[in-house]
Amino acid sequence: MAEPMVEVFIFETRQFLEQLEQIALGSEEQGGFSEEDVNEIFRAMHTIKGSAAMMMFDQVSTLAHSVEDIFFYIRELKPQKVDATAITDIVLNAVDFMRIEMEKLDAGGTPDMSSEELRNYTKDFLRNMKLDNGHDPDIDLRKVKNAKKADGAGGDAPAPEPEKKQQYYIGAAKPSKPAPVEEGTPKGAKHVFEATVFFQPGCEMEEVRAFGVVNNLKEKVTELHYLPEKILEDESATDTIRNMGFRLFFVTDMEKDAVKAELDQTIFLEKLEIKEVANVGELEYWPSQETIAITALENSEPIKPEMPPVQRDLTPAARPVPAKGGEGAQMITVRVDKLDKLMDLVGEMVIAEAMVTQNPDLKGMELDNFSKAARQLHKINGELQDSVMALRMVPLEGTFKKMNRIVRDMTKKLGKKARLVLVGESTEVDKNINEHISDPLMHIVRNSVDHGIEMPDVRVDAGKEETGTVILSAENAGGEVVIKIKDDGGGLNKEKILERARKNGILTKPESELTDREIYSFIFAPGFSTKEAVTEFSGRGVGMDVVVSNIKSLGGKVIVDSEPGLGSTTTIKIPLTLAIIEGMSVSVGGSRFTVPINYISRSFRPEEGAIFKDPDGSEMIMVQGNCCPVVRLYDMYDIPDAIHEPTDGILLLLEAGEARFGVLADELLGVQEIVVKPVPKYISRMMKTTGISGCTLLGDGSISLIIDPQQVHNIIFD
Repeated sequence: MAEPMVEVFIFETRQFLEQLEQIALGSEEQGGFSEEDVNEIFRAMHTIKGSAAMMMFDQVSTLAHSVEDIFFYIRELKPQKVDATAITDIVLNAVDFMRIEMEKLDAGGTPDMSSEELRNYTKDFLRNMKLDNGHDPDIDLRKVKNAKKADGAGGDAPAPEPEKKQQYYIGAAKPSKPAPVEEGTPKGAKHVFEATVFFQPGCEMEEVRAFGVVNNLKEKVTELHYLPEKILEDESATDTIRNMGFRLFFVTDMEKDAVKAELDQTIFLEKLEIKEVANVGELEYWPSQETIAITALENSEPIKPEMPPVQRDLTPAARPVPAKGGEGAQMITVRVDKLDKLMDLVGEMVIAEAMVTQNPDLKGMELDNFSKAARQLHKINGELQDSVMALRMVPLEGTFKKMNRIVRDMTKKLGKKARLVLVGESTEVDKNINEHISDPLMHIVRNSVDHGIEMPDVRVDAGKEETGTVILSAENAGGEVVIKIKDDGGGLNKEKILERARKNGILTKPESELTDREIYSFIFAPGFSTKEAVTEFSGRGVGMDVVVSNIKSLGGKVIVDSEPGLGSTTTIKIPLTLAIIEGMSVSVGGSRFTVPINYISRSFRPEEGAIFKDPDGSEMIMVQGNCCPVVRLYDMYDIPDAIHEPTDGILLLLEAGEARFGVLADELLGVQEIVVKPVPKYISRMMKTTGISGCTLLGDGSISLIIDPQQVHNIIFD
């Protein structure tokens, strides 16, 4: 099996599954399936069925076929009784099954689950739906559609194909043609047509799509010829189809409108040209295959390679981006690892620029031309970095919409009523951050529905609407993305949280000194849960600690606020990207450290006596009426020759979540862009690296360790 073909199949199928899930959930919320939704789901299932069949994934193909039949029935016969919730369950179960199979395939495995149970349930459901609507349960939908075509009704959806006992993987040989009709056989067809199919630019796998056209058409015509003749064996076939179109010549008893309707169903079709090149209605006997082919070729006109673009309904994955100047749309798909490699190279350029422009050998020299060139280099590097970052930026929309499924499933199983409202889902973040934020959001949304939203009768008694609301919002704030999950439930119970915290022994200071936010933050402690009984969704004490660990690994922080009876709000702040960040470089003795700039609140030189010791012997400083701990970096990392007197050094006030503390250093060296690298092993063996998240290279080639304020804060309170 060709690897590129598998990758395209997985990518396209996943896009369709996302589309199916959102359409199904939206339709259920609206109380029924609109005509557009029925068509979209039908087309998506039809495409998955065909693609999976060609790849020999029969369990996926046959399941898609059975779901497709439901929507074909709804589309063609328009039944009065349609259970939107039950049909949504069928679609979502099919999506889950196919998604699991795609995960296996993507991991290098083989899809091996059986879809028989889901298929049987789907077929039984369709049969019962026909009975409920007064239709023959054994009605042949294909005959219904063909009858419409015969009456000139046409149609814009493909008829479900009969299930075949054997599926053939495309690749080894050309698809077999219908058995030839010998010359002299009484006629049974009337028309000879020529059709040219143009696929949309960037749709990829044109030869596979051409094979699909042949496969769908060959059972509906008597004679079939096409160019290029060797679709799969000829390496140039793809380019020919892409540039010249896929040409077909066939004999059929269908009229031109019916033929057009049949071919117009082709997925990723950009343009279709069709004309009748011969009429054999007057002939008493069939012409030979050679006669048909020669007649078709002689009466056909050359294909013009340049065709004006025609806009059609496209899936999000294949929708081209309009080019400037009215030119044709251009779109390519790039592997993520290639973007990662490009980002690494840009990072190396940032380091190389710093090593050139901050070279110690240039210190004290007046080099006007060099400085001008260095500024230009810095400008170009900055623009290149912004361009690469733009390539990696993706909207949070896909991740946000996945939460609809979480809320829907939980409300059904818990007997609650809740709706999810999305705000700012078009906000963009780095692709890696987008992928890592999915699990934390899932846990928080589940927690809001499970712990926050009350049962309908409880909400009514409290004077609230029966249906609760969970608002998931996102916005850009400087170099950060702020995501909030807010619910209008009962809020967090401080007394219960404190009681559980006492039992778990996680109180860090007297209860009277704890703020509300500090109390609420205990829900993120490992093993913490206020649920007395273990359920499918909670009570095991796992989940919310995953939120904090994942967010911290992204360089972010989590804050929880709550009002009794009114609900709670969880705020997540994460950087837009993790690849290249701004940092403040400081010196401590002969060592260099870098502090991420987004953690620094202010820096100042302490006054005499400003730093004092508390009863436990820890150093503290009063800043704006708040008492903050002080950390001496030379003491933490055993660095000699550092400044010990605070009034001779610099204090950086850092904020890690809700905690504030000061870090004492010798001198500020300046702000620069840094590329985070792992700490070399030889440094880990030489010194303690607790509180260090990585390292970066400075302009003089020396290594600067990057301080992780969150880890340093944990050290202070542990």
